[in-house]
Order: sequence, then structure tokens, then C-alpha cells
Amino acid sequence: MLIRGSLIILFIFSSFLFGAGVKASIDENPIIAGESVEFAIEAEGEQVQFPKIEKIGEYRVTAEGSQRLERFEDNHNIVRWIKLYAFTPKKSVTIPSFDVFVDGKKAVTEPIFVQVKTNSQQHTNDFSIQIIADRAEAYIGQMVDVKVLFKEKRNVPVMNVDFVPIKFEDFWVKRVGKEKLYPEGDYLVHEIHYLFFPQKAGELTIGPAEVKVAVAKKMRDAFGFIVRKPKWFTIASSSLKLTVKPLSQNVNLIGNFKLIVQAEPKRVEAGKPVKLVVRVEAEGNIEDFNLPALHINGVTIYSEEPNLEQSYSRGIYSGSWEREYVLIAEKSFVIPSFSLKYFDPKIERVKEVKTKPIEVEVIGDSIQQKSNLNKVESVKQFKEEREMSLFYLLIPFLAGMGFMYLLMRLKGVINLDKNSSKPSKKQDMLQQLLPYLQVSKEAYDLAERFSSPDYNISKGDKKEFEKLMKRYKN
Repeated sequence: MLIRGSLIILFIFSSFLFGAGVKASIDENPIIAGESVEFAIEAEGEQVQFPKIEKIGEYRVTAEGSQRLERFEDNHNIVRWIKLYAFTPKKSVTIPSFDVFVDGKKAVTEPIFVQVKTNSQQHTNDFSIQIIADRAEAYIGQMVDVKVLFKEKRNVPVMNVDFVPIKFEDFWVKRVGKEKLYPEGDYLVHEIHYLFFPQKAGELTIGPAEVKVAVAKKMRDAFGFIVRKPKWFTIASSSLKLTVKPLSQNVNLIGNFKLIVQAEPKRVEAGKPVKLVVRVEAEGNIEDFNLPALHINGVTIYSEEPNLEQSYSRGIYSGSWEREYVLIAEKSFVIPSFSLKYFDPKIERVKEVKTKPIEVEVIGDSIQQKSNLNKVESVKQFKEEREMSLFYLLIPFLAGMGFMYLLMRLKGVINLDKNSSKPSKKQDMLQQLLPYLQVSKEAYDLAERFSSPDYNISKGDKKEFEKLMKRYKN
């Protein structure tokens, strides 16, 4: 970071060096702990190479600046270079020697002792800083309202105020809003607002809080003009102690909570989505809240990342947690009950909120369809089996009736000509077929054809008859 503005030609607290036209100095000595020191090296020459300084003692160099000045003297143009280093020692320290190269020649600075006073009462009445909290005791996770108040006297020429992050351990901390400024008597108040949530039981420490203040100091620059230059120093507050009590029954939520569950539609076709919304509304910290994974037998579940909102208003830190699910099923199902436990600090006991199960009816339930289909198939099969049974029962009856009918016809044909002394060829063939009618379909078919009075036996019939008789007689 560059130090802007006019650089000061320092004639006091300086040490002249072995190199002509080179000197080192500091702006003030002694100083108050927390104030910054500006260490300057000056050299005259056309080309000057200053040292690269990162630390002075154990203290880091926080800013650097440089300036080039020219003047005409004895018919010569003289160039003067100034290099400035700023650091903030907490204890007395010695600035060591440094090498400076001027027009190729080496010069060495002499050490400078910086005295730091730690017990000065300077600015005691001009500034103050403190930490205040709304409670001295809290439960784990309970909100503690903390404010850092820095007061500056209004007639002090303050150029800048820079708050250092407050120190803490075992807290979850959230800053509320921006820095507030308001008058209070002879002072101007700077207010920083925090919310502290303790994460473990015991005695915890908040702070100290620190602020760096730049006060304008009037100094004369290289040309003799009076300029305002910032002078930095640090002011720290006392620490704040907080007694933290544990929660009971392994509950990790504290405050007041509501649990809302909605599912739409509750009657849906198989394979169509059901939207489930689970919402938690809280007066308390809900930043780390999450629900266990949702499982429903036979249901495919898709879930979105939860939507989290938190806000602070009128001393209450509230928020909401909401997650959407998409449920797809082929059969009716039940969304189980949701529940959560929390500790209510107002009555100092554990509460539980619980929702009711939600039934979802799936229209065209594939399982029910399959069951109904099985019933239909069973009835159909029963009917078919019954019809087949009746058919098989009728076969012997019908066969017997057909055989009796055919037998009667054959007897009629055989006895057709009682006065004939010699039976006809057809009658003889029918007479030979009679013993085989019940055991041979071929014999039955031949006899049925031959029994017709108008049927004339062909040569093919005779061959078929002879072949059949030969097979049965053998």
C-alpha cells in the first residue's frame, strides 16, 4: 500500500550516514503503543537504490511511499529522493542498519532506537471502546446480541476509523447490517452489531474488540507548508465472559419451530408425479438444519436442494427451511409422519412437533390391475374348463347315440330283403364290419357310408374294406 500525500522532511531524531547526502529518521520518538512509526531514508543523487524492507524487528512493514524532489544550486541540478516505511511496534525496537546505493556507491544507515511507551494515558478522554451483550448466560445455539461501541470526541480531528475483526472462539457469528453512526453528547458513536451463537458449553470469551484510529497531525512539508498527516494508533476493549449451558436430551435446535407438510395431488394416475413440500419455520438459528433422507417403499423420490432464509428484526433472529420432493409410484402409498424436537428456552424444556401421515391414492394402480386381471383370467379359465368338462362328458353320450343309430340302420339294411336266399355284397360287407364299429373309426366310417340305401359301393370302397378286414383278421 502506498502512503499518499506529502512526505515530511524530518530534521529531528535523524542519523547522518557514512555516505554524503544520505540520512535516516523517524517521525516521532518515543511513541505510544499502537501508534505507527514512519521510518524515512533520504538520499541525494541521480540514481538511488533503496533497500527492500518487509519487517523491522518482528513487526511487518504495512505501507511504503516515495518522492522525488529537485532543486537548482550552484549552477547544478540536485535530485533528492525520499523513501518512507511505516510499521506499528507494540514494544520498543531498534531499526537496524540498511544499505543504500547512491550513483553506484554504497552507504550504510545507522541503527535507530524506537522507544514505545505502554502505560500512557494519551487519548483516554478522547476515545473509548466497549463490548456489550444482551445476556450473561445462554444455552448452546441460543442467540446472544452483541454490540461493539466506539466513541470519539467530536472535537478531535479523526481522519479514519478502522475496526479490527472481533476475536472469538467456539461461536458461530453473524454480522448485522452496516456500521451505524450517531451523536451522543460530546461524542460520535460508531456501532457494530453482531449475533453470537455459542457452540459448546462452559465459560466462553468474546473479544477483545480493537479499533485503529487515524488522528490528523499538523506538520511542515519539504517546501515549508503546514500539512495534515494521519497518525495511527490502536484502542482495545476489555473481553466479555459468557456462561453457556448445555441442551438436554441431545437436542440441537433451540427457539420455537413449526413444521408444515403439503402434498398435491392426493389422487393421481399411476406414473404421474406428486409434489411434496416440507417447510420449517423458526424463531432461532436454522442455518445448519436438515431432515433425514425420505424413503417410501415402492416410490421413486426426487428432491431439490433446500431453500434457506434467515433474517433479523426487532431482536428476533428467524428463518425458514423448505425442501420440495417429487414422488412417483405405480401403486397407492402413504407419506410418513415428519417430526422434529427443539428446546424452548422460555419454558426451559424440550418440545416436539409432528405431522400426520398423508395417504396418496394412485388411480390405475398396476398392482390392483394385475390382481383384477388375475381374477378375470381365473374366471375365464374356470368357464373354459367347465365347458371342456361338459364337452368331454357329452362325447361318450353322443358317440353311444351315434353308434346305436348306425347299428339300427345297419340292421335295417341287413334285414332289408328277408326273402332273399342269398345276401347281397353290401349286406355281407356290413355284416363283417359290425364287430369292429366300436373299436375302429375306419370301420365306423365305412359302415356309415354303406348303410345308405342309395350308396353304391365302388372299387375303392372294396379295396379299403378288404385292407381293413385283412388287418383285423390277422
